[in-house]
Amino acid sequence: MKYILSNNILRSSWSFVLLLIANIVLVHYVSAQQNFWVPKDPPEAHYEIDGTIDTVKKMLEGKEDISFTNTSSRAIAAIAIDWTISKLSSIEVRSKGNELNLINQSEDLPFPSPLIYELPKPADPGAKVKLRIIYSLSIAMKGDMRELKLTKWYPRLWWDGLPVSDVFRVKLNVPEGYACAMSGRLNRKTGYYENSGVCTFGVYLCRDLKTEEREVDGVLITAFFTEKGSQCARLCLETAADAVKFYKDWLGFYPFTFLNIIPGGIWPVGGYPFASGIVVIHGQEQFEKMPLLHWKWITAHEIGHQYWGEYVMDDDIPRWLWIGMGIYADREYTIFRNIGMGKHEGLIKRYLRGVRPRFDTTVDLPPEQVRKIKFDRNNIVVHGKGYAIVSALEYVLGKETFQRIYKRCLRDYGRKRLGYREFWRLCEEESGENLKWFFDQWIRSNKYLYYDVVGKVSVEQDDKYISYVKVESKGKLKMPLPVKAVFEDGTSQVKYTNRISNVNHLQFESTSKLEKVILDPENKLAMINTPLPILSEDLEELISKLSWVGAGVDALDCFKRAKILKLEDRNLWFKLGMTLFDGGYYEEGFEAFKNATELRTSEIRHFTSLVWMGHIKDLLGEREEALTYYIEALKHDTGKTMRHDQYGMKINRQWIEERLKEPFVLKRNNK
Repeated sequence: MKYILSNNILRSSWSFVLLLIANIVLVHYVSAQQNFWVPKDPPEAHYEIDGTIDTVKKMLEGKEDISFTNTSSRAIAAIAIDWTISKLSSIEVRSKGNELNLINQSEDLPFPSPLIYELPKPADPGAKVKLRIIYSLSIAMKGDMRELKLTKWYPRLWWDGLPVSDVFRVKLNVPEGYACAMSGRLNRKTGYYENSGVCTFGVYLCRDLKTEEREVDGVLITAFFTEKGSQCARLCLETAADAVKFYKDWLGFYPFTFLNIIPGGIWPVGGYPFASGIVVIHGQEQFEKMPLLHWKWITAHEIGHQYWGEYVMDDDIPRWLWIGMGIYADREYTIFRNIGMGKHEGLIKRYLRGVRPRFDTTVDLPPEQVRKIKFDRNNIVVHGKGYAIVSALEYVLGKETFQRIYKRCLRDYGRKRLGYREFWRLCEEESGENLKWFFDQWIRSNKYLYYDVVGKVSVEQDDKYISYVKVESKGKLKMPLPVKAVFEDGTSQVKYTNRISNVNHLQFESTSKLEKVILDPENKLAMINTPLPILSEDLEELISKLSWVGAGVDALDCFKRAKILKLEDRNLWFKLGMTLFDGGYYEEGFEAFKNATELRTSEIRHFTSLVWMGHIKDLLGEREEALTYYIEALKHDTGKTMRHDQYGMKINRQWIEERLKEPFVLKRNNK
């Protein structure tokens, strides 16, 4: 019995020890993870990578040295690596010869990105961190092993997914027969591809490709192409050389010392920035299926995104600002070379195609709302509206001021993140104007731009003509709008609406009669030109804004729409009843009051609606029916009085008792 007791005690002791150890490990594990944090501006890291790509084994194996200085104001105790540990990928991270402890590993593979490692010693502000990483990755190539595109092919420091710019030296051993493009310029002495600041380091390998080079102002441009795509590639290379020179002359610099142009998909549907210093042009082997202007435009377009997206990194989701600003760059090039603006007008039309079916094109939406969106938000909002915002802003600020802002953004935010709020601040600083009205409407709302010419007349006075033009805002987005008056003698004048007013009256003086009026003559603004279907919320706003007196046909229009949309707001039906009555639309007014009573508005309004139904029946000569409504109204008398000062009327029990004796007669001179 003693032995058993002693054994139980021993077992209990070991259980306690194991539990204690487990708790210590758990506390260490939790505290280490809690020590991981991300600086507001992550430090620039230096990567030196040596790797080998084996197309037979379909493996990439490498080792890399990462170093960075803690530029923040507090110690960094844990770092994160963007990498996954699985049957297809491995990693070993060391610092000062010691393997680092992975503190967020799970029980089973894979261990997903990010991998969090605890440093042997916290790196104080100003301290330097050095890491040695050995890794491998199974690579997926096309069936014929012909082509390989890689952007996430090496372990990289992870800072909450923020885009960062780092310095790279990369040497990759690749099989013979493969052309190779990387996000760096080859140093022929060392064999390393080098880049002093890159957001995305990409690698492109392809067999049986030809290459041609052109150096322009220190930028080495290389085109990669098949024999069949050679004619297109040479035009793209020629255009790239011209565009890079234009951008350097205009902006003062080009962000990299190299540019690689690589082939993409089969169809000639555009391109994309594959990585820093590497752009893709689709459909090069179908050169003849698109006009020359397309190839020139898409080349200049993708090069523009090397400034915006790779050099100045976007800080927003969705990343629309770099899209719009990059497109602005190629727009300036197309203007310079006079190769047409059709592509840019097409981008604005993309956005308007989303406006017409009433999609929610608000740019700044919380993620949970974005996830519910069913339409093509990338094309309609990110690309279409992204460019429309930039174009409208340039118009508002003027080209000189906007381009000063444009260049300042490149100067101050190169290799940094720029979000629209910071961009907004810079615009206000440079222009001296409060731009809340602009950014709130274009980015934070679903409002759309719609102005219409609702009146125009020319009056001859002595030896001249005075022309009056009435322009009304029929959308919710308000802008100072250019209005061009064209006269019969071929002359023209431009005046601007006030963004505050819904209706603007513009006056022109000329020597000949007014011929036509053109809104937004330069097509810089994304504006619809036909009415959109009214939604319930729009209708409610329209009814709320109706004047109690003189609304006339506007009240009738709202009534018709309210019936179609099955308006359910009882108070708005009451207002419609009053405004329709005022306009002489008695039968429609009666129906509106009836709807208000059926929806059970407040007792005083229910009472008053019944009285007005009696009034209308009296005016229509239907006295017996009028009496039934007056009697019904008395059942809902609250003892209160409803005033209608526009008619000099006070509706209460006394008023109804008088109506039971005498029919209602409207005395408009009592208004």
